Amino acid sequence: MEKQEAPIRNTPFSEKELDHFRHLLEVERKKSQEKVESYESQLEDMEKNLDDTSSSASHHQGNIGTSEDEREKYYIMIEKEKEKQEEINMALNRIETGNYGICKVTGNPIQKERLEAKPYAKYSIDAKKGDN
Repeated sequence: MEKQEAPIRNTPFSEKELDHFRHLLEVERKKSQEKVESYESQLEDMEKNLDDTSSSASHHQGNIGTSEDEREKYYIMIEKEKEKQEEINMALNRIETGNYGICKVTGNPIQKERLEAKPYAKYSIDAKKGDN
C-alpha cells in the first residue's frame, strides 16, 4: 500500500479528535498483539504436551482429535488478530493521509459513535450490508 505524499484532508475530524482515535487505535493494536502472543504461547504449550509420551491415554484418537481442534482454533484466532492489526495499521495510515472516518462505500463520514466502538471501521452504518 502506497502512502500519499501530502494529506488530502477529507476527514471530518479535528486534530484533537484524530489524536483521540490514534490513541484508541494504538491501544487496540497493543491489546491485539498481546492476544497473539498469548495464543502463540498456548499453542507452544500444546505442542510440548503432544510430545509428552508419559501416558498412552493422552494418545487416544479422541484426545488427539480434540487436541487438533484446539490447535486449529488458536491458529484461526491468531490469523483473525493479525488481520485486525492490519486493519488498525490501515486506519492509522488513513489518519496520516487525512482520510480517516470516511466510508469506503458511500464516501460519507463514518459515525463518530461507530468509530468509538470500532476505531478501525472502514464503513459507515449506512453502507450496504454486502459490502462490509
